[in-house]
Amino acid sequence: MLKRSIYLVMIVVILFVASCGPKVKPVDLGQSHYKMAQSYIAAKDYTDALDEMLQAVKYKPNDADFQSTLAMVYFEKKAYVLSETHYKKSLQLRPNDPTVQHNFAALYLSMQRWDDAAELFRQVADNLLFRYQTRALIGLGVAHYHGGHRMKAVMAFKEAINTDSRNTNALFLLSKTYYSMAKYDLARQYLKQTLLLVPDSIDAHLLLGESLLQLEENEAAAIEFREVANRADRTEKGQKAREYLQLLDGEM
Repeated sequence: MLKRSIYLVMIVVILFVASCGPKVKPVDLGQSHYKMAQSYIAAKDYTDALDEMLQAVKYKPNDADFQSTLAMVYFEKKAYVLSETHYKKSLQLRPNDPTVQHNFAALYLSMQRWDDAAELFRQVADNLLFRYQTRALIGLGVAHYHGGHRMKAVMAFKEAINTDSRNTNALFLLSKTYYSMAKYDLARQYLKQTLLLVPDSIDAHLLLGESLLQLEENEAAAIEFREVANRADRTEKGQKAREYLQLLDGEM
């Protein structure tokens, strides 16, 4: 009887100790695949990243981050229709996420759906929770430019410059828009501002030369074309600058 009592006490003690031990959490397979995908994305291995994200979404189809990451991977694989599908799913799960909307708008740029891109970029630019308002405004300007709405593009690029006066992308794109509108004096003005910030910009020097050519300031244009020819020798832009110089040599 004593032995039986001791045996029962030992069992109780063992069970008590076991219940106090650390409990092993079940493996979150969806999260595991997601983390693997992130490592592949960092290495720009989008094929393996896609495989991992497809597995992750199987386990967690209602995770907004999983859906947006899968959309991004599809974008990198140039599977634009599938990318659009999963960006939409992500926004259904977490509406008005400005980062997802910004990436979605960039997808629409690649799909040349200019008005759809502009609508999303405008929403993002107006969202105070988005850290990179200038990027959204530049995207908005690009969408309007390609969509044929040049004055709207001008307004978007100027809004970006008001947000960040030293943003060379906004300054150059505004110059390019003015040039396309035959407003060569305004193009020159903003190109000079661009070159104060990035003196080595081949694109800015070339467009400035073309603007000066349109304004019949041939000597000043030749200086810009020589700058391009010297800096971008044996390139398409360098060749274009040399052709302009040959044209000017015949007139000066």
